[in-house]
Amino acid sequence: MNRIHALYSAKTFVFSAKTLVLMLPLAAVATGAMSGDARAQPAPPPPPGYVAPPPAPAQDAPPAPPDAYIATVQPEYYEGRPVYWYNGSWYYRGPGGAWGYYRTEPAFLRDRRGHWNEHARYHYHR
Repeated sequence: MNRIHALYSAKTFVFSAKTLVLMLPLAAVATGAMSGDARAQPAPPPPPGYVAPPPAPAQDAPPAPPDAYIATVQPEYYEGRPVYWYNGSWYYRGPGGAWGYYRTEPAFLRDRRGHWNEHARYHYHR
């Protein structure tokens, strides 16, 4: 009986030690012990003679597809609007007719690009 009692006591101690380790941070938050650390602290002033780096240059948007290209190419449809593959980017008309483009290529359009070919353009014959 002593052996069973000793084994039970060891398991209880291991369980209670794990519980204590897991519950200690939660108890600290509940009692407000960490409330002073949670507030935002003002940043220290820069050292004397510090010069801030220049702002990053704005990236210009690539040129939009010309009207002649749009008139002769079959669009893909993505997000309910026609999109066009032009100069390595997918373009779409945004609100007000302004051109927009996807900075990262959506997976659906990447898969569709494999089906895209230049000979799909309609050539007007004179």
